[in-house]
Amino acid sequence: MDMDEAEDWAWCDSQFAAIESYVKTQQIPHGVICDWPEWYTAPYVGLWAVENPDDPGFVGHWILAGDSTGVQPQPVPFDHISATDLPEPRDAMAAFARKWTALAAAANKGAAWSGNPELTGDLALKAKQLSRQAQLLTLWAADDELWDLD
Repeated sequence: MDMDEAEDWAWCDSQFAAIESYVKTQQIPHGVICDWPEWYTAPYVGLWAVENPDDPGFVGHWILAGDSTGVQPQPVPFDHISATDLPEPRDAMAAFARKWTALAAAANKGAAWSGNPELTGDLALKAKQLSRQAQLLTLWAADDELWDLD
């Protein structure tokens, strides 16, 4: 789906409210929540930085957030990870991919999980979806053309 600049802007703006709500619901310690994703592909997913309240100006958590508008039939789940040892957005993307790959593999063996990402319903189906999404995150993290390398 190709979006023009105004649609991109509107999507990211609508996502910001969902990010704020997620941070609050998950009780993620934070300073400033960046109002624009560090990386995104609208209208599917964005990677957002949340400031470390103990170290202002530095990222404390990364939030990976799928479409919150309800348009996507299989949206990427919301998830968060600590930015400790993950200073760059690309590092965070790869870490989410590894985490989701491990969760999906465990779910395929019948192990349920609690916490993030929050998945409900048919665990086998959700694990398959999460595995596909993890593969896509892995490809994105590995693609030099998607990241500013200066």
